[in-house]
Amino acid sequence: MNFMNQRISLLALLIVALLNGCATKTLVSKVSDEKLDTFREESFLRYTEERLKDLESTPYQSLAKCYAGDIQEGLDLLRDQMKENKKRPEYWNQVGMCYFLKDSFTKAEYFFDLSLANARSGYFAPAINNLGVLKLKLRHYEEALSFFKRAAGKRENHKVPLFNQAQVYLQFNLLDQAAPLLEKLAMINKKSGVHDPDLTFSLGSVYLLKGQVDKAFAIFNTIPDKYKNREDVTLVRAISLYEQGKFYQAKEVLEGKNFLEYVPLKKSAIKLAELVQEKIKAIEAAQKGQS
Repeated sequence: MNFMNQRISLLALLIVALLNGCATKTLVSKVSDEKLDTFREESFLRYTEERLKDLESTPYQSLAKCYAGDIQEGLDLLRDQMKENKKRPEYWNQVGMCYFLKDSFTKAEYFFDLSLANARSGYFAPAINNLGVLKLKLRHYEEALSFFKRAAGKRENHKVPLFNQAQVYLQFNLLDQAAPLLEKLAMINKKSGVHDPDLTFSLGSVYLLKGQVDKAFAIFNTIPDKYKNREDVTLVRAISLYEQGKFYQAKEVLEGKNFLEYVPLKKSAIKLAELVQEKIKAIEAAQKGQS
C-alpha cells in the first residue's frame, strides 16, 4: 500500500468516527456553557445535568427528565398533561422524543407523526427533524436527508436540521455538499460570538478532508480550550499536524491521549501513530546518514 492510499484509508475511517452533532447520540459532547451551544434553542441533547435542572420549572420539564435518563418519570408527567395538551404538536413531539431516547423507535415515529397531524399545514420543524434523526439512526439515509431538508424550511432558518443534513453528507464523504451548510452555521456563530465545539470540529474536519490543512488547523484552534482535549478533537489535531509535516508534534499529541472511549477513534489513532512513527524513523535515518 502506498502512502496516498494509507492517507485515504485513515481519513475515510475518521469520517466514520466524526461527531455527528445533533444527528445521533454518538460523540455528542455535553456543553456546560450554554453560550457555546449553537443549538441550545432547538435541542437539549448536549445539555449537562445542571442545564437540564434549569428546565424543571418550564414547559420542557417532562422532556428534560427523559434527557436526564428518567424516561419513565418523564412519560408519566406527560401522560398527566395529555388532556390539556393533546391538540398541541409540541406535546406529541415531546412524547416521541422520550420514546426515541428509550430506543422505542416504532412508538417514537408514531408520536412524531401524531405531532405533525396536529400541526398547522402538517409542518412542525422539530417533529420533522426528529423523524429524520430516527431514519438516520436506522441508516435510512435518503429518507433522513429528505426530512432534514423539509425541517430546515424554505428559508433554512432552523439550525439543527442544517447541521444534520451536513452529517448525512459526511457519512458519504460528500464534502462539497456538507461544507456550505457548516459554513453558513459558522457564519451565524461568528455574528453571535459563539464558538460551538461540535460545529467547529465538523467544519474543520471538512477542510482537512478537502486537503485545506492550514484552513482546518486555523478552525481547530478556535475550539474553546476546555474542549480541545476531547478524543475526536485531539485526533484531528494530530492529523492536521501530520499533514503539515510536524511529525514530532503529532506524536506528542497522540501520546497524551489514550483514545479508549470510542473504538473507531482508537483504530484511527493507532493507524496514525504508525504513520507518524514511520516518518520519524525516516527522518532520523536520514540524519544518521548525513552525520
